[in-house]
Formats: sequence, C-alpha cells, structure tokens
Amino acid sequence: MACLDPCLQFDDESFALQLQLEEIEAQRQLQSGKWTEDSPPDFVLAFDDFETELKKAFLLVEDLKIAHSIAKAVASDAVAIEESRVEETQSVQDRDFALSLNEDENLPSQDLLETSRVGAESADWDHVLRATEASTFSDQSCNTVAGPSIHYTHRQKIVLEHLPQLRVECSVCGDAVHPHATVRLVCGDIYCKPCLKSFLLRAAKDESLFPPTCHRQAIDITIIEASFTVEELTAYRSAELEFTSTDRVYCASPECAKFIPRPQRTADCASCEACRAETCVDAVPSSATDVV
Repeated sequence: MACLDPCLQFDDESFALQLQLEEIEAQRQLQSGKWTEDSPPDFVLAFDDFETELKKAFLLVEDLKIAHSIAKAVASDAVAIEESRVEETQSVQDRDFALSLNEDENLPSQDLLETSRVGAESADWDHVLRATEASTFSDQSCNTVAGPSIHYTHRQKIVLEHLPQLRVECSVCGDAVHPHATVRLVCGDIYCKPCLKSFLLRAAKDESLFPPTCHRQAIDITIIEASFTVEELTAYRSAELEFTSTDRVYCASPECAKFIPRPQRTADCASCEACRAETCVDAVPSSATDVV
C-alpha cells in the first residue's frame, strides 16, 4: 500500500481550520447586540474561546507541515549531502597537505580548523548511529521495513520506537547506557558520565593523575561540568590551580596545610583563606617558615 504524503493531509486540516476561523469572524459581524465591553454574553465568550483553540490547532498543523517538509528533504537529500561533505573535507585536507609542503607554512589553514570542528561534532554522533544500526534493528525489522525505498515517516517511526532501547558501552565500567548519559572523548573512547566524573574527582586528589588524560589526550572538564556540584567543581578548580602552579606556597599551620594561591600572597606573607592564618615566607616562595 502506497504511503500518502502527510503534508497533503496537513494542507486539508489547515484549510478546514481556516474555514472555521472565517466562520467565527462572519458570525461576529452578524451580531449587533448591545453589551458592555467588560461584560459580554456567554455566546461571545464561547466564540472567543473556540477561536483561541482553533488558532492553536492551526499553528500546530503549520509547524507539523514544516517539520515533515524538513524531514522529507533530509531523507531525499541525505546521500547527496553526505557526498558533498566528504568531497569538501577531502578538498580542505588536500589543500592543507599542499600547504604543509611549503616550509613557510607552519599553521593549518582556517578552513581545515573549521572543518575539523564540524567533523568532530559529527563524529560525536557516529557511535550513536552505529549503535542504532547494530543493536536496535533486528533482522525481522530490516526485512520488513528497512531499505532505501521506505517512506521517511516509517524510518522516523522505527528510530523513535527503538530509541529508548539504544545503548552504548562505557569504555571503563562496560555498562550499556543511553547515549545521552555518555561522553565521547577526543581519543574516541566513550565514558558514562558517572565514570568520567569519578575519574576527574580522583585526579583532583591525586597529582599523579593530573592533568587527566585518556590515550594521552587531555580531558576537558567542561564537557561534563554540568554534572558537578558547586563544591565538587570548586575542589577541582582549586586542585587545577595548585597542580599547575610553578611556585607553590602552603599554609604553615599543621592542621590546615592548604595551598595558598598567588593572589593571596605578598612578598613576605601569604594569607590562608581556609583557616585565616598568615604564613611568613622566605626567599624561596614554595616554603613556609612560620605562622602568624
């Protein structure tokens, strides 16, 4: 059975709603009753409420028409768009390679930087798409509804039905979790958010793990910053400031011994915000000699 274009159905619904709105306006023109503006009769209030609902329905139908139009265009042009993207990426890479042969050109082209950024963003979804294809579509579903000739509305329905079942594997704990609960690192590994957060918090306590990396690629905390509490983020930033400092000064109080950042120091004294003590420092900025 051939699939009807939903846009045609939406056109009919939109036309019907428009006729109803025009009918309401025509009925208003026929009314010549006398009433105060702040006290209209019930039938006028009913017309107003009905008109409001019709306008909401009309806007909804128009939005659906746009959404289906976009989905239809994406489905029909997907192959051409991908081929164009691959060609453009290859062209920029070829240009960068040519520039690299010139000894005076040490920096990558701006076009390559932009393409790399876009490519990285696209790659973030690659593991999701691969997992969708590999783990959610059964042989039966592929034999019945899959294929290039399937209508785009059916493809969308398949994806939406299987999306809650989609899982990707965490590179650390091995658990299968939803893609939205994972982070794909620069190196390509996929971490579930609890594992990545736990690793970063351990790095904030163990200098040997700082800066945190995976396959020698730095891990940027901003990709999971929203999962941190204010206290956890403050602790991480404090550790980052301490571990990257080249001239460290610590509170001389044995009960405290907190790192004192440079803004809290003078040439002779360092003020500890944790315990309010002042530590006298000598010519060696990383050693504390006395507590005031």
